[in-house]
Amino acid sequence: MLNTLITSQHYIDEEIVAQKMAANDFEVQVSPAFEIGGEMFRVLMDGHHSLAAALNAGVDPIIVEQTASDNDRVALLQNGDIETFLEACWMDGEYRYAVSGKAVW
Repeated sequence: MLNTLITSQHYIDEEIVAQKMAANDFEVQVSPAFEIGGEMFRVLMDGHHSLAAALNAGVDPIIVEQTASDNDRVALLQNGDIETFLEACWMDGEYRYAVSGKAVW
C-alpha cells in the first residue's frame, strides 16, 4: 500500500518527526484507493510526520483508511470527483509519492 501513497505536503519538521519517534506515533490517515489512468493511488490525508517517523524507525506505519464520516473530502471520491478531491487535499507542492518522493505526474 505504501507504494501507492501520494501527498502534496513537502514540508516536514524534523523536530516533530523526532517527537513522533519517541512516542511511537506511527499512525497515518489515508484516503480510500482510487484509480487514475489505470494506476491506483491513495492520498496521505494526515500523519505526514508519523509516516516519516515510522520510516526513520524502520517500522511499518499504522494505516487507517478514512471514510466520509471521518473527513468530508472523502465524499468527493465516493462521488467520483477525483480532480476536486485532489484539489481539496492539496497542501504545499506538487503531488509526489510519499515514500520515494518521486513526482506522480
